Amino acid sequence: MSTLFAVRDSLRDHALLTSSQIAVILNLPKSTVEDMLLYWQSRGRVEAVSLSSAKSCGSSCQSGSCSSCASPAQNTALQAWRWRDQSEVSAGSVMTFHPPQHP
Repeated sequence: MSTLFAVRDSLRDHALLTSSQIAVILNLPKSTVEDMLLYWQSRGRVEAVSLSSAKSCGSSCQSGSCSSCASPAQNTALQAWRWRDQSEVSAGSVMTFHPPQHP
């Protein structure tokens, strides 16, 4: 099976995955997975979903700074990917047929 279709199948099997998770599942470099995801995105088959997460050193982190390591807490955006089913793809790319007009 090609890498492109392996990425597709992984996304079909799971609701939402990050590129790092797909890379681990398929035992591939993350950069390869990201290239495949960009291909599928250009075809309208995958959708990037932004997830927010707090970067911290553990459960003792407070808002603003961490009480364990005294480093500022940082909010980072984590990007996940979701496979779009055919009805979602079709709905976004509806083409209208206009018959030729005769004079």
